[in-house]
Amino acid sequence: MPRPARTSRLTALATASLAALGVVTAAAGSAHAASVATWDRVAQCESTGNWSINTGNGYYGGLQISLHNWRYYGGLNYAARPDLATKQQQILIAEKLLADQGAGAWSCAPGTGLATDRTDPYPASTPAPAPSWKAQVLVNGGGGIFHAIRDASGNWSGFANVAAQTGDIGPVGSVADAGINGDTHVVAVGGNGDIYHAVRFADGQWGAFGDVSSQAGSLSSVTKVSAVSVGSELNVLAVASGRLFHTVRHADGTWTAFGDVQSQAGLLPAAVTSASEASVNGQLQVVAVAGGRVYHSIRAADGTWSAWGDVYSMAGDAGVATDVAMAGTGADMQIVIASNGGTKQYHGARLASGQWMPLSDLAPVVGSITTTSVSVASVAGELQATFVTTDNRILHAIRHTDGSWQNATAINLTGVYGNHYAASITGTL
Repeated sequence: MPRPARTSRLTALATASLAALGVVTAAAGSAHAASVATWDRVAQCESTGNWSINTGNGYYGGLQISLHNWRYYGGLNYAARPDLATKQQQILIAEKLLADQGAGAWSCAPGTGLATDRTDPYPASTPAPAPSWKAQVLVNGGGGIFHAIRDASGNWSGFANVAAQTGDIGPVGSVADAGINGDTHVVAVGGNGDIYHAVRFADGQWGAFGDVSSQAGSLSSVTKVSAVSVGSELNVLAVASGRLFHTVRHADGTWTAFGDVQSQAGLLPAAVTSASEASVNGQLQVVAVAGGRVYHSIRAADGTWSAWGDVYSMAGDAGVATDVAMAGTGADMQIVIASNGGTKQYHGARLASGQWMPLSDLAPVVGSITTTSVSVASVAGELQATFVTTDNRILHAIRHTDGSWQNATAINLTGVYGNHYAASITGTL
């Protein structure tokens, strides 16, 4: 069966850049629209006109669009795969592919009129629906990883055992997740002490865990991992033997070697016990707990690090910190600190101006609790937080864009077994 050519994101971006410079490319001179009748002819050749076909060949639907192109051109606004979308939705995405890559993206194009047609197939079509943000939550329960989703309306899915999809990596330690478009990247410390990575794709399918240590370098005595996306890259922090290390997983799946953050941002006064990171305006902001105090640094887009700054000296003293979490909301960085043996919880923010909001006590939001870990994420511009408590609960709270808080409520943990002493939350489309 003839199939459309795979075109990488880099190729598409390069074509756009050349067009911006006035350089004419083959795709730039191709058809930018085609009638429904023309697309029907293409589909008849590509898939015998079967708009819901999925043969397992890596191409889907009537126009045999690859999953990469479906995601890149916005198809996830309609469905997880082309074959699950309507004929009209498939054609609307194909129109974008046609405008960018030209009729040559389909080997069936010759003889169909695709290269010469200029007709808008749906001149009054409804714009693609806005994507709906979701919170992806991981829980370490009894040494396993469990996953659930909170949708935009506030409904929770049940928790499912991740190992059943990704493979067993032994009794799990620290866990973290980060959203990149519709995918959820999961990072975890396995039973052998190595760091592992897996992806839950937007269609709900999971990839197998891969050993990060074999690609980014082995670390000893890893006690904490954190993950966040900066653009299409996954940034991972690891606390190992009391020091802080950083690596990047690029969009092509390759990893950089772990780098010692303190060798670039400066030495901290004591061993690092916790750390977190956030993407803010294309920069990676990092906080680390050392000697019970919280310190802050920024990794610029060129890979250079700023010197550590003492958060308490800028935002007020929250006591002896035990855990920390952070997330970017717009141009601001939001931070939540657990301190005094986990009996106190505080919230603060570093604004776009570089100024810090004073740390404020979260007791009115979470009540009187003792936490073992905290996690926060930006979801649809709001800050969502989880608090794992010593009485085996996980509380969820939301800070709205106007600065008000929705009080914490307990998450239904049906499906999670054993004691749960760590959780992570992230947002995806």
